[in-house]
Amino acid sequence: MQTMNSTDNDDGDVIQSGGPTTTIRLYLRCSNLPKKAIINQQPDTIARVSLLQGSNSSSNQTQLPPPIPPPSAANNVKDDDAYSLIDETEVVQRSSNPRYTTTFATTYEYGSSLLFFIDIFELRSNITASSKKMKLLGRAVFDVQDVLGSRNNVKARRLRKGGVVYAHIEIEQQQQQTPPSPTRSLSSSITSSTRGDIVSNSQMLVLRLQADSLIHTHSNLSKVISTKHITKPDTYIEISRPSFGGTWIVVYRSPPIKESVSPLYDESIIDLSSFATTVSSSPNDIKVATTLKDDVLIMSSPILITVYKVKRKKCKEIGSFETTIQSLIEHSTHNDGYIQELEYNGMSESGEEVVANDQKKTFHLRPTGKRGENQPYEITGSVTVVTAKIQNSNELQSSRYSQRFLSNDDENDMIMKINGDDGTSICEMTDGDTVSSRIISSFIAMPPQARPKFNEYVKSGMVDVDLCVAIDFTSSNGDPRIPGTQHFSRDGLMNDYEESIVAIGETISKYSSSQDYPIWGFGAKFAGETRHIFQCGNAATAHGVDGILDAYRTVWETDLIMSGPTVLHSVLRAAASRAKKFYNGPVSKTNNQYCILLILTDGIVQDLNSTQELVRSYSSLGLPLSVIVIGIGRADFSDFKQWSNSPVDACGRFTFVEFREYQFDPEELSRQALVKVPQDIVDYYLSRNILPS
Repeated sequence: MQTMNSTDNDDGDVIQSGGPTTTIRLYLRCSNLPKKAIINQQPDTIARVSLLQGSNSSSNQTQLPPPIPPPSAANNVKDDDAYSLIDETEVVQRSSNPRYTTTFATTYEYGSSLLFFIDIFELRSNITASSKKMKLLGRAVFDVQDVLGSRNNVKARRLRKGGVVYAHIEIEQQQQQTPPSPTRSLSSSITSSTRGDIVSNSQMLVLRLQADSLIHTHSNLSKVISTKHITKPDTYIEISRPSFGGTWIVVYRSPPIKESVSPLYDESIIDLSSFATTVSSSPNDIKVATTLKDDVLIMSSPILITVYKVKRKKCKEIGSFETTIQSLIEHSTHNDGYIQELEYNGMSESGEEVVANDQKKTFHLRPTGKRGENQPYEITGSVTVVTAKIQNSNELQSSRYSQRFLSNDDENDMIMKINGDDGTSICEMTDGDTVSSRIISSFIAMPPQARPKFNEYVKSGMVDVDLCVAIDFTSSNGDPRIPGTQHFSRDGLMNDYEESIVAIGETISKYSSSQDYPIWGFGAKFAGETRHIFQCGNAATAHGVDGILDAYRTVWETDLIMSGPTVLHSVLRAAASRAKKFYNGPVSKTNNQYCILLILTDGIVQDLNSTQELVRSYSSLGLPLSVIVIGIGRADFSDFKQWSNSPVDACGRFTFVEFREYQFDPEELSRQALVKVPQDIVDYYLSRNILPS
């Protein structure tokens, strides 16, 4: 759809934008990005995109903008600036050939010069996409005219430090398109999207898949030892649609599932329009949809589903299969609440191999290039469609709200909020609308609707959180000089202890006035004597999250000898003593600190029963103290999990989270670790008759 844009200037004169315009969408991928030095690990990368509108001049004649600022600086760009930061993609982990699902759309005036500046960064930690610890791999500049004039609308640029960036632009031929509001600069009308967001009154694909019998190793070792005795992989799935030149564009990537050869992936909700494309044929010359309204062709167009494994140093494909959305719906074992009894073997109408197995259809996974060959030994697993259906987005949102309401579940106490106009996501603590079921002595009797919320205390400036960190230095962590052990860290890469500290510490720091935290270690020997608590760092407290990391790292410069056993009594008593000072002080809106003890441990506590009793006693006394334990490594943490899931009176103010379950999602790690804290703080304030102003 082409339009002529016009707008009024400050004097009321009409300004014509020029020629006809259309909507274009930018897709990005990279290849052969350099691996990390020494450890030969494929990088975690993110792409940042900026826009420069210019005259009809080539990119070589255009003055390059300065290096891209962080997302928080986007608001500093003035309205009349031609150059501005658009947005950034998601983080793609462990891949030298990342394909980003985030895309970028804008209006484009035919004949004009419009430049995209793509900066590729390597993340040196998995903490946050906006982390300062990023390394610029290089910048690529693309002129929209050059890309649209290239074969298959794809242009490549080499990066300074190695690797290639590919820009692919598609012209979106929507039948009913609402043109962006007229602006002087196209940069203000640009949007980024994963093409999977829920759009009002749009058709959504609700999909849930389960893989089975994944063959995750082809080494000679697997010929001698059964794969059952080999470490199980973390896996994720990608769903792609066809594009020009026999290539595929990724429209969805699932979160990884930990250590399973039969993973059940989370339910995904994908906008059906994500599968629409402007090409007239797929890699197999099958006609596909060319408009967002052509739902019939979208349902029958080919899609590619690929299963990947996440190794320590890279991601690698296990296998893939080609199918259609219609076929997924037909092969769903659960559809609208009913189990379909299927008896079928052979090839489906779309050509994919489908096998009936215990009243369900499965799709065979084959390595790339082997899907069309009849070689049973090349089958690397199977995928079953648990749920596949098309649902209107409005109905979907209404249904999910009703289910949540009927289940009477509390809202999560940790949510993602948008902080400021820059759109940067910040993990914050907040509570829901429901009343906590915790029983605290001298609790104020009031109707549920009158119960203050955590956010009300925050807005009143009354929340002041004190953090104590206790770190496990027992010998079960392994020699920190050996790669693969819990405390091993080199070349700026954080270990699991450090990533946990940053993920949780950055959230808590937002609610701390002083940001001075005591850092303790336990389970190590000094001068031949085992210490169950000792000071980390040169000072009694460390300032901020960076101070915590520095204090932790300075321990390795001492004469410490890792020992054991794992005993938590000393650090619990030290935190309780600190919390008692807050409790015994005079009640006021300026003396209302609340203490959080964060324990990072890899092992089994020597006397868990007495430890539980100690935590429960502190809760019953009403001390302003919550205990959070993060399990590091691969130990059996079932006792901790059972304790954390116990009823409130048997649990106390205690939370346990296993790091491995959220190692690729630090925001969710922080969310799960702090999920109970807002209600703990509100309960404590109410027990002392402290109300928000």
